[in-house]
This record gives sequence, structure tokens and C-alpha cells, in this order.
Amino acid sequence: MAKDKVKNHCISCEQETWHDVVGIHSDTHDPSEYHCLVEHAVVKCCGCENVSFRYAFHDIEAAYPNEYNKWEVPIDVEIYPKKEIGNISSKHLPRIVERIYQESCGAYRDDAYTLAGIGFRATIEAICNDQKINGKELSTKINNLASKGLISKKDSVRLHSIRFLGNDAAHDIKTPKKESLEAALIIVEHLITTVYILVEESKGKLDEIIEEYEKFEELISKKLEKYKSGDEYPLQEYLGKDLRLLSGYFKKIEKKLKENIGKGDFKLLSFGKKDNYKGSSDVLQHYIIA
Repeated sequence: MAKDKVKNHCISCEQETWHDVVGIHSDTHDPSEYHCLVEHAVVKCCGCENVSFRYAFHDIEAAYPNEYNKWEVPIDVEIYPKKEIGNISSKHLPRIVERIYQESCGAYRDDAYTLAGIGFRATIEAICNDQKINGKELSTKINNLASKGLISKKDSVRLHSIRFLGNDAAHDIKTPKKESLEAALIIVEHLITTVYILVEESKGKLDEIIEEYEKFEELISKKLEKYKSGDEYPLQEYLGKDLRLLSGYFKKIEKKLKENIGKGDFKLLSFGKKDNYKGSSDVLQHYIIA
């Protein structure tokens, strides 16, 4: 290592940069035992001025002649602190999911690949438990995540791959490859984003399809405020442009509305005539505002 500067990976710049050597300690081992040089140094990036600790192991015993007939000494370098793994904010995560996800990322960062494989599998199971997904085995829970509509069928196939990876790590003590964990991390973070983050970040900011009757009641109650008592129109008129929010669920929701009006559970509307409306060939149920 040069005394003043050294090429070093900067975790802040995320590339090789020149670093000033702030302090260094070198130790040459006894050649009769194993010939090597160990250097511990504090270095500072010449670009962003990030300070890190550099450990360099010069394996003199394994030196070999290169194409220029000069001896090349292999050097293993480790930088501390290591770059953090994981791109998910814990802002919207349940505590148990956050803890297992972060511990798994920490194991991956520290090259504990077997533990990381087990951890990513455990993260999926923690999410299933938090969402109260039924099933004795994780395989069943993953399938039920898809059937419940929380993830797509393709997503469930990918989660099964992580289940296999975690099972191999736990039961066969089979260490996953780094590239396998890289893919697993992307899949787990996609699951977390889908189940937790997108739901919270989009709430109140984007129009969403209404599937639940309770949310429909909130919407129709607001829409009726601009009409007066005695007005008689079909739901299509009251909802206006927001009719699109019931896409695929209109018949189911209107059926529930009729039941609630009949039982007296929804008092803002009563049944009116059945007739065409604004040139429509369909006969529509009209409702009278109370």
C-alpha cells in the first residue's frame, strides 16, 4: 500500500476512488510459518471524504510471476463498515416483519449466506402470519397469499423459490450462492412493497377500485350531499364519473345496497321506479333521496 494514497472502494461514491491514508499499521508474519503481510489502515475518500477502515491481506506465499515476469502478490481487501443491504424503509412495516427483514439483510451484508437464506424465508412467513394467511405449511400460505389477492400467481411462484432456498439452507445446511440471494432480496422487497408500502403510500393520493361495500357507502354518502330530498335517479347519476371505481363490482355492491335499504340499514335512499335513463336501453333501478 502506498504511504499517502491508495485506490479503494468507497461505499459512499459506490466506486473505486483515490483515498488518503490517514493512518496505517503493517505486520509481516514470520516467513518460516506463513509469509504474508497484513495491513490495517484508516482511509478517507479524496472525493466525498467518507472515512473507512481498510484491511488488506498480502498473500506473499501465493505470489506468482505475471506476463511481464514480475512477481504478483494476491491481495484480499475488506472495507468496513460494509455497505448496507436492503432498500426498504421500515416506516410502514409491522415490527416483527421489519426485524426479521433487517436481520436477514445484515446476515447477507456480512457474508453469512446460510443465515441470510433462512432469514429471507422467515421474512415471507412473518408477512403471512401478520396478514393472517391460513395454512399449516409455508407452501400453503404462499398459495393463499395469491388466492387472497395480495400477490399475483407469478409472484407466488417466485416466493416458492425462496422457500426452497431457505429450506435447503436450514435442513441441508446448503449455503446459497450470492447471486441467488441477490434475486431473493429483490423478490422479498417486492413482496414487502406490494403488501405494505404501496397500500400506505397511495392511500388518499390515487383513485382506487372499490371492492368492499363499506367503502361504497362512504362514497355514495358524500355524493348524495349535492342532491336534495326527493330527487330520484339511478346510482349511475349519483356516482357520476366515480362509477368507474366500481368496475367489476357494481352488481355485487348494488345488490348489497338493495338489501340494506330493504332492511332499513341504509336510510339515505329508498326505492324508486325502474326505468330507462338518458337514452339507455337498460332498465335501471332508481333511488329516491330521503
